[in-house]
Amino acid sequence: MEISILAEFAKLVETGSFQETAELMNISQSALTKHIHKLEEELNITMFDRSQRSIRVNEYSQRFYTYARQIVQLYGEGVTALKELDAQERSLLTIAYDPLLGQYGVVDILADFSMNFPQHTLNALESYKSLELLSAKKCSFAFVSEGEAEGTEFSKMIFKTDHLAVVMPKDHPLAGNATVTLADLANEKFVLHSSASSTPQDETRKFLELCAGQHFTPTVAAESHFTSTMLHYVRNGMGIAVLNHMHMPFGISDMAVVEISPTVRTCLYMLYPRHLSAHCARDFLHYMIDRCNS
Repeated sequence: MEISILAEFAKLVETGSFQETAELMNISQSALTKHIHKLEEELNITMFDRSQRSIRVNEYSQRFYTYARQIVQLYGEGVTALKELDAQERSLLTIAYDPLLGQYGVVDILADFSMNFPQHTLNALESYKSLELLSAKKCSFAFVSEGEAEGTEFSKMIFKTDHLAVVMPKDHPLAGNATVTLADLANEKFVLHSSASSTPQDETRKFLELCAGQHFTPTVAAESHFTSTMLHYVRNGMGIAVLNHMHMPFGISDMAVVEISPTVRTCLYMLYPRHLSAHCARDFLHYMIDRCNS
């Protein structure tokens, strides 16, 4: 049973005229007649008493009219609710980012976008599972590290680049150097960045790959999820830390930062689906393209 036919039936009961109902429903009179016949055949009941010139509402059409009108009304309300929800979701933009990327300006980016696009509602999610959220369609964009971006089916763009450096006490023999090589560090003890997952954290992964290329296994004195804890180990003489340069917080003037030579670069990515249907998502993509190109 089609909702449109129920709507035509209800209107015919109200007008008592095929001609007037057809005009109001914007269909031909012959089409209306066929629809009412179809309804009667489906219900196996004659809904109207007909003469050559007019129709008359009978007991069956009177009884069915109340229910038909309610069905049509509820259907209309349901469609309206869906449209309102769709409009709301199309203006709601959910963006996830790895907590380790906070120092790369992600928060500043999101705040600036919100200020410049007040018509959109932004929901920012800090999560170690940003890529999983994107895969589950629980966000439109995910800011992730280089390792997470490898091999995904999503579109991606670089929003920041960084490079490895070493943090060491100021009284360390290498603290006065402008750069150090992996060979210079072969006999050191290291404080490394551990990962929240089974995949090594990007800084640690790249450092271990470099060590393997130099044919030595680094002595690891400590590991931590948190940069602040790593630096605390360094202050207490446990070892030296290998970090992305921009990963280092402000206020470490009591320690020396020495660049690794040759430079070991890393990229931070923004991932997103290949097709963005929501207007707010397209606005954010264009905003990021303009920001990264400026």
